[in-house]
Amino acid sequence: MTDKKLRRKKKPLFSRKVLIGAVCIALAVILAAAVVMNSLNSSEEVAYRETTVEYGSLVVGITESGSVEIGTQDQVFEMDLSELVRASTSSSSGSSSSSGGGMDSMGGGGSSDVSSVFSQIFSMSGSSGSSSTSTIGDLTVAQVAVSVGQEVSVGDTLYVLEEDTVTELREQLEENVEAALADLELVYADQESSRLSAEYTYQSSILYGTYAQIEYDNTVKSLQDAVTEAEEGLAEAQELLTEYEEELASIQLAYEQAQLLVDTLEYRVENNDKWEGSYNAYNYAVTFQQWKEAQTYLADYESEVESLTEKIEQAQSSITSYTQQLANAQSSLATGMLTAKETYDLRMLAYNTAQETYDIAIAYLEDAAADQEETYENAVEILESFDSYISGNEILSDYNGVVTSVALEVGDNVTTNTTLVTLYDLDEVTMTVAVDEEDMTDIELGGAVNISFTAYPDDIYQAEVTEISDAYYDSSSNVVYDVTVTITSDASGLFQGMTGDVTFVTKESEEVLYVSNRAITRSGTKSYVKMRDSSGNVTQVEVTTGFSDGVYVEIIDGLSEGDVVLIESVVSD
Repeated sequence: MTDKKLRRKKKPLFSRKVLIGAVCIALAVILAAAVVMNSLNSSEEVAYRETTVEYGSLVVGITESGSVEIGTQDQVFEMDLSELVRASTSSSSGSSSSSGGGMDSMGGGGSSDVSSVFSQIFSMSGSSGSSSTSTIGDLTVAQVAVSVGQEVSVGDTLYVLEEDTVTELREQLEENVEAALADLELVYADQESSRLSAEYTYQSSILYGTYAQIEYDNTVKSLQDAVTEAEEGLAEAQELLTEYEEELASIQLAYEQAQLLVDTLEYRVENNDKWEGSYNAYNYAVTFQQWKEAQTYLADYESEVESLTEKIEQAQSSITSYTQQLANAQSSLATGMLTAKETYDLRMLAYNTAQETYDIAIAYLEDAAADQEETYENAVEILESFDSYISGNEILSDYNGVVTSVALEVGDNVTTNTTLVTLYDLDEVTMTVAVDEEDMTDIELGGAVNISFTAYPDDIYQAEVTEISDAYYDSSSNVVYDVTVTITSDASGLFQGMTGDVTFVTKESEEVLYVSNRAITRSGTKSYVKMRDSSGNVTQVEVTTGFSDGVYVEIIDGLSEGDVVLIESVVSD
């Protein structure tokens, strides 16, 4: 956090410039006293370092002081060792046979044929199997390769593990990959068969739909023909019965007449005195002859009656049979039309949804293959993840930083979510400074920031504003905000608590002459730099300065580009 004592606050009765001037004078007095006291206690030597006046870009900004806060980063063994226990299914050939039904199956049982079009989808890639599991061993630390305070980089060794524990675990992971690949190849083979089945189902559905109306018409016609045939047979039997009954009635009349004639002639024959006169003998002979002929006719009529009676019985039997046949045909027509309509509707449903059904089947196959591909890729990913965590039999650092704590010792086991080490996170180096409310109008999240550290006065670090707190009152009742900036430059040389000046860039850079702040000395309101004359003697030259970015200061007048000025420093013995 920012040291609030480093803030320069406004006071009600003084301007900021007056306050700064007073502070500068006080500091100058303190520094002068310190120099005098130091000179009394030690010998000193003045040294000079040359620097050049440059022409280029300087930025205008608001500068505040603060100190470095370095975040920490735990490196955790995140691999879930429970995932190494393989639980997969062994693929088995589950491709369904072509059950869409051929054209020969159309007609009867059409409903089940068409239903198979849909049920077949859900039998594709029907792989099944039983889960297999295995146990895993522990990874054991054989050597600790880092210590607290040690700086490490990505890829440096943190721990050395016992080789046999690493070898056993990696062999198991390789077996998982091989098994998953074998399962995937089986799925691919099974899916190809199922794909052909889906194609057959699609083609069958189209074919069924194309001939569905013909199938329906033929089925209804066949049933109607059976009714018509029974009706015609019944009508014919009834017609024959009527004909036979009429013939029988006629024959029976003739038979009765013949019977009467036979009886009459028989009476005459039996009661005629054939021996009395020639006339009677002749008459007897004629009558007897007529009687015999009448008997013959009577026998013929009797035979015809018997024949017609038999034919009538046959006709009546035919009528009974055709009546039953007609009833059955009419019943079959009623139920058959319903079944034929149901078959037709199912055929047309399969026809109209053939493409959709095919697409669903293919998508199902692709999903099944994708699931197995995911299983294989997961096995490969776990193996690669293992290799990323462990190189050979070593656990390597994932981060750059300085070790602040080491969690494991020799003999400890590495398990899921084990914290390995804690490091200063050089990707999370921040400084938080307090900024007056009046200066906040030019500061926003993501804004550019330049930082000059006391330890590296000639270097400028880049940063950006990453957090702005809510407003609060400081000890002088000024409204301030805590502004946190995150360094985006290489922070490898920075340490916790290191101090520096944070400059919030408030406007575009300007092309000006500038020189290092350390080359400027001030006396009262005037600024000077030291230079060597033609004889090599150190002389003091007055300059006019402008704004500063915290490291360099603008030279408005007194110097030219390329001039060499001196930075003075005192070396104590």
